Amino acid sequence: MRKVGINMERVKIENRSLILKCINNNGPISRKDIARITGLTAASVTQITTGLISEGALIELGSISESQGTAGRKKVLLDLNQNYGYVLAINIESELTTVAICDVKGNILDNGALISSFDTDKKAAPEKFLEDVIKKAGSLVEKLSAGKRALIKCVSIGIPGIVDKKRGSSVHAYGIWEHEVELKSVFEKAFNLPILVENNVDALATAEIIYGYGKTFDSLLVIKWGPGIGSTIVIDNKVYEGRHGKTAELGHVIVEKNGKKCSCGKRGCLETLLSAEAFSKIESKEKRDYSIDLFARSIVNTCSIIAPNRIILSGPLFADSKLRQKLISYCSEYDPSYNENRILYTSLSGKENYIGPVAVFFNGVIN
Repeated sequence: MRKVGINMERVKIENRSLILKCINNNGPISRKDIARITGLTAASVTQITTGLISEGALIELGSISESQGTAGRKKVLLDLNQNYGYVLAINIESELTTVAICDVKGNILDNGALISSFDTDKKAAPEKFLEDVIKKAGSLVEKLSAGKRALIKCVSIGIPGIVDKKRGSSVHAYGIWEHEVELKSVFEKAFNLPILVENNVDALATAEIIYGYGKTFDSLLVIKWGPGIGSTIVIDNKVYEGRHGKTAELGHVIVEKNGKKCSCGKRGCLETLLSAEAFSKIESKEKRDYSIDLFARSIVNTCSIIAPNRIILSGPLFADSKLRQKLISYCSEYDPSYNENRILYTSLSGKENYIGPVAVFFNGVIN
């Protein structure tokens, strides 16, 4: 009997997740349409959505007619309550660190005012740098009313390299710190909130799942270019985690024998040629084109193995449409199917510096 109880509880959790994902992807939406899309019974949808409204996760937006005319039955529309909870999002990159306070839909509070970006001080000891991050984050929190402060659910941190999510630790942040840094314990002391720590590219891929092209396509290769080259795989709308939580590390594909030493410890990685710093130093057009051709070759070869629905390009260097077009052109020379329909520029442009940590929190709410 106990197993039956456990299984029923699991079913309830899975159905709750299914409904939240449906509303996130299709909302505002009626209970009737939720049942149609998810395949759940009308009774189950009503029971679960009533509970979610009580929790504050959903809101009712009013009703519309079920038919095109004004007469007839009405259906009540449901949507995610963007004020269900807020996230103190911290995104640490090798060059830039961003702190923002956002709602669950990824909107920055105070009409976009509660955000701060500053240089990542790699020369400082991690403890000193994190102390500065905490001060800047704290100054944003102080701008909130007491009521809104109480709605901050967690501190969510994105950082490059290898992370231990269970311990909330940065094991090896490529290009930032050479040793392990326990982020969770540091931020817990400062904010007395739950702390989430995730690899920055995996966090960005999670944002694509929840807010971007993941609403349409269930398997993706997400590539972030700048300052380094980061990438990860999405399969069945989930970020796939391999050894050390990493997969499809395009930036660390070996492209040159006896090449330069990379920040990851290997030699000849693609990133040694195509990091923002390395790429900016290439003066010859032929050498720049050669480097982009290596990038294209690495993408096509990777996709031959994992076969994603779409390839998503993000990061500051891909903001240059000419670079994007050149990369797509080189990919299509190897395989004509690689065109602008298959290789897409992120729909989250302008939000990439903070949206990943927000998505990590919301993904936890959904699942």
